[in-house]
Amino acid sequence: MAESEASRAHADRQALDALSSRVRTIAGEPVDDLHAGKPLERALAEAVSAAMERRVNDAISIESLAVTTGTGVTRVSPITEMARPVPYSGGQLRAVTIRIKGAYLHYQGLRDFVASFRALPVAVTAFAASERSFELTLTVFGG
Repeated sequence: MAESEASRAHADRQALDALSSRVRTIAGEPVDDLHAGKPLERALAEAVSAAMERRVNDAISIESLAVTTGTGVTRVSPITEMARPVPYSGGQLRAVTIRIKGAYLHYQGLRDFVASFRALPVAVTAFAASERSFELTLTVFGG
């Protein structure tokens, strides 16, 4: 349970860092964020691509990878309908959630797989692992 709270706190910190960066961009302050102004569609494509590329190196088997949908949204809806505005971003920042379910061969590979998302505008918002399976929920941010 403490590990879950630590994961949640870490995800909250990442989301807050991403949001703070966006707010500074909107305010005109210089930001060293490589992802500033990145379209949500591109950020989502990069996150999915990273997952698919890293799975081989990290001995991960992905059973499902899906964008979660909100009320009234179907799987064939455009990303703009699936995205939700991020609070305090003045409408400049949107987010979508993706859920990855899979299995891992060894613990270090799972750690490396999850860590690979740090280079992207992504926050880990939920993580659960049992025996050799895992479920990972990511929030992807973009303009």
